[in-house]
Amino acid sequence: MKPESTEVAIQLTSIAEYSKTAAALAELKAKYQGVLFDVTTKEGMAVAIKGRAELRGYRVALEKLRVEIKAPALKRTQEIDSEARRITAELLVLEEPIDDQIKADERRKQAEIEAKAKAEADRIAAEESARKAAEEAVLKAQRAEIERQQQELAERKRQQDAIEAEARRKIEQEQREAREKIEAEQRAARLEREEADRQARLEQQARDDVARQKREAEEARIKAEQAAEAKRLREAEEKLAQERRVVEEQARREREAEEARQREIRRIENARLDGRTMLIAFRDQFGAIEEFQPVVISINKYLAALKKVAA
Repeated sequence: MKPESTEVAIQLTSIAEYSKTAAALAELKAKYQGVLFDVTTKEGMAVAIKGRAELRGYRVALEKLRVEIKAPALKRTQEIDSEARRITAELLVLEEPIDDQIKADERRKQAEIEAKAKAEADRIAAEESARKAAEEAVLKAQRAEIERQQQELAERKRQQDAIEAEARRKIEQEQREAREKIEAEQRAARLEREEADRQARLEQQARDDVARQKREAEEARIKAEQAAEAKRLREAEEKLAQERRVVEEQARREREAEEARQREIRRIENARLDGRTMLIAFRDQFGAIEEFQPVVISINKYLAALKKVAA
């Protein structure tokens, strides 16, 4: 029976030191698994306490054994970790100055790229400001011309109003003189009064009709000129607004195209910088491996060529 138990234990665990406990485990399962103890009785309680003590003894012994067999391995692990930390610290002392130099140069290159991008952005902004100033000057001149034309139109209207007032004054003077003449003739020739009055009324009506027709025609002409002038001014303003919108849209498109071009330039430059950084990292990490020597040689040639171009 003993050998069979040992063979089963070996199959149950890969830790040789645990084989005794593992061998007993099958017997303990058969003895205690699923067993209900009548702990309400003195005898049942005694059996339960005895079973617990037996199982606890195996468990405590196993824990003690685990600590004992693990102690050398734990000590070895601690020594491995400590020595690795020491060597790593010494390696970092050698690596970090080189890494600082590489990163400093990378920061310098990035600063140069950003400075070039800022200078280009400042130039574009200056050109945009100058273009807007020139455009504003043109718009200001056009507004001044429109204002001058409006003033000329107002002056012509004022002069026309004065001409109409003078014409009305002359007509009224003529009417007054005509009435005075008629009255004188009426006093001199009372017998011919009715005929003279009728004739005078006819003549006066004819003159009034002529004067009214002239006045209405002149007023119609002035209104037509004013309407035509107002229409021309509106059309000029609409044309000016349309041209301004076209100029602004063209400027916006050009600005957006330039911004897109600058973004693409920065993207390509960043990609090139990342590629060079990856090549350097590959060379530094795998350069000592013989299998990668052809690749490392090509990388060194490429980096050397870049330095010549930069110089």
